[in-house]
Amino acid sequence: MNTNSFSFKPRTTRTLAIATFLSLGLTACDVTDITPQDAIPEGSAFEDAAKANLSVAGLYDAAQSGFYDPLNGTAIAVRGYPFGAAANEQGDVRGEDVTDLAGFFGIVYQNNVTPGSPNIVNMWSTLYSLINQANVVIEGVQGAGQRGALSATDALAFEGEARFLRALAYHELLQHFARPYADGAGSKPGVPYRDFAVNTAEKVARAREQGRNTVAEVYDKIIEDLNIAEDNLPETRTGSLRVTRATKAAAIALKQRVYLHKGDYASVVIEGNKLIPESAPFVSAIGGVTLNTTPGAAFPGGTAVTLENIFSIENSSDDNPGVNGALPSMYGSPNTTANALPGIQGRGLVAVSPILFNAPFWTCGDLRRTQLLQRTSTRYFTFKYKDAANNSDFAPIIRYAEVVLNQAEAESRLNNSTRAIALLNAVRNRAVTDATEQFSIANGNVPVGDELTRAILNERRIEFVAEGFRWDDIHRLAVDPKFGTNGVPRKLTATQTILANYQCPTPNMPAPTVTGGVAPIDYNDFRFIWPIPSIEVANNPTLAAQQNPGY
Repeated sequence: MNTNSFSFKPRTTRTLAIATFLSLGLTACDVTDITPQDAIPEGSAFEDAAKANLSVAGLYDAAQSGFYDPLNGTAIAVRGYPFGAAANEQGDVRGEDVTDLAGFFGIVYQNNVTPGSPNIVNMWSTLYSLINQANVVIEGVQGAGQRGALSATDALAFEGEARFLRALAYHELLQHFARPYADGAGSKPGVPYRDFAVNTAEKVARAREQGRNTVAEVYDKIIEDLNIAEDNLPETRTGSLRVTRATKAAAIALKQRVYLHKGDYASVVIEGNKLIPESAPFVSAIGGVTLNTTPGAAFPGGTAVTLENIFSIENSSDDNPGVNGALPSMYGSPNTTANALPGIQGRGLVAVSPILFNAPFWTCGDLRRTQLLQRTSTRYFTFKYKDAANNSDFAPIIRYAEVVLNQAEAESRLNNSTRAIALLNAVRNRAVTDATEQFSIANGNVPVGDELTRAILNERRIEFVAEGFRWDDIHRLAVDPKFGTNGVPRKLTATQTILANYQCPTPNMPAPTVTGGVAPIDYNDFRFIWPIPSIEVANNPTLAAQQNPGY
């Protein structure tokens, strides 16, 4: 069976009864109704390749737009949790390179979450909903393969997709609810690792008694999933499925990211070498992914995809996170812009911060300033997402630029500076086109040693702004002995994020103060990581005793 031949529209088909399990103990939804009218009964969901494919498609639906419960008596809605938009937006507003302008993300932006905050409750719940649905699929396709309802190849390919999404979800959980791997070599409390489908009363009871695995134990399981996914996923697919359904390249790239978060730089290089050839031009032998020639070409907008996309979450005009969650709505400029780029009529709730805009490592002639930033009469917004009318922009999860910069950092930390510079320049030089500003021996400005690693880390901030990566790096580098972020940096307020404070090359941005900005959070402050949600600990005494300190 060729899975390339199957397409789907998220939400038009619900696949499994277990989709109604959002989080154990989540009383806002009736989790006892496990036979919704539009679902394929679980017992027959895997009896042939077409039904199994629909069940797997439902996993991407769960990843794209789980429920959002505001927890205040108003209606449950769709907001793009966990990966349709929420992971990108939360990852940005937890850092300092964007500004929350209207308080829409105020609780997260100001580091004031509680165990009952909707942002953290819904992120936890929808991630575990995705995990649970993945577990149902894994058990279902394994059984169907054993019965002969599915061929061994099809069963393994579908299982690979479920394992990829399960790994993605667990890694997201670790970044928000646990300390980084570098703190104690993974010995700190992680999150409960559930590799069984919670679809019976007995399994509900089992899950409600389960405690936290260590960070290292969860990482080991993530890597195990990704190894199996890599072995069984197709190298490529056709059309938009090439980026909206998992492939071998996606599994490898996610594994490379996971090793980077572990600080296992030798393994980062091993995985990256599967996708990055020895010399430029860097075109992967697996899936043909490569960098676009300009930064603007990497973000055509809407449903368009490029060869740089490795994995994205699909949004469409009839299925998206809505004006209160979609990427173009949140990040897009709210009016006509003052530069050559058109205004997209977004809500403009998240601006690019002067902290990043004025950073001395971001050269003024960088094409990402002109191709991927919109200047209005008041401030700068990203231009990565363009379809605010339909909110159809796919959510970027893995791009080839990340693979290349992951590899550059690992090579630099392993003292392979020549390779690291070549990889850094592959991303940087498509934007820094002035030869006098490029890193080269002729210019005498090639960074070496720790300076090179720092240059790569700085490049990540420029390249991935508005894609949710800032928190990833703050978290994984928190206790790094040379490049430690030491917690959550200071952030600017909306009143500081005004056009007069965007200056290049002579910044006059006011230094944020405790009263005028958002105060930093030290790594040892309990607020650095999120609490296990109150609705979870209320139903699980084991987890209640393992709550993150301070909450």
